[in-house]
Amino acid sequence: MKHLWLPVVVSVLAGCAGTGGSQPVDQQAITEARAKLSLGGCDRALVDQVRRSGDAQLHQEAAFACLQQGSLSLTERLLQGYRDDFVDQEHADYSEYLWALAGVLHFELEQGDDRKRLETGREAHARLVRFVRDHPESSYRQDVVPRLEEIHEGMARSEYRLARLSADSGDNDQARQRMKYVTSAYPRSSAAADAQVWLERHNGAN
Repeated sequence: MKHLWLPVVVSVLAGCAGTGGSQPVDQQAITEARAKLSLGGCDRALVDQVRRSGDAQLHQEAAFACLQQGSLSLTERLLQGYRDDFVDQEHADYSEYLWALAGVLHFELEQGDDRKRLETGREAHARLVRFVRDHPESSYRQDVVPRLEEIHEGMARSEYRLARLSADSGDNDQARQRMKYVTSAYPRSSAAADAQVWLERHNGAN
């Protein structure tokens, strides 16, 4: 899924960055940063230039470019800078949407540790919900529901794997509790169906 995710984001967001802000601008920093962006650059030096530029739109353009490359810490640094320096911008919802998507990508890229995956999933979920709450009229809201569904499905699968891990280690009581949690917390997920099958086989469905 993660290999398909970024192209979808590109098609949704390309060309939608906001207008400049009221901060003092450094035209040289803007010119140099845009030159780097045109070459596909995203590194700490670029982020420092963008932060010095005082240009709101450039913050969004660079954040989008860094998100495309999966440079999440740099993306979030730019978006936090936007929050700190620019207030009441016309396209502030775009920055907040990028912030939410960065959280989703953290979740998508966390594959090794199911407990860590659940942690990043909760954060991604919170960011999306916060975005909808704070920007109820945003055109980007239409993309939130499928993102939430992806997160729920992924978290449910992680919970199921943890339950199976308990079962495999011989702790059927813990496994049964986890399986029941999957069916109650994520009832529409494929993992819930698998958990229900496990419970029925182990006489723990009730």
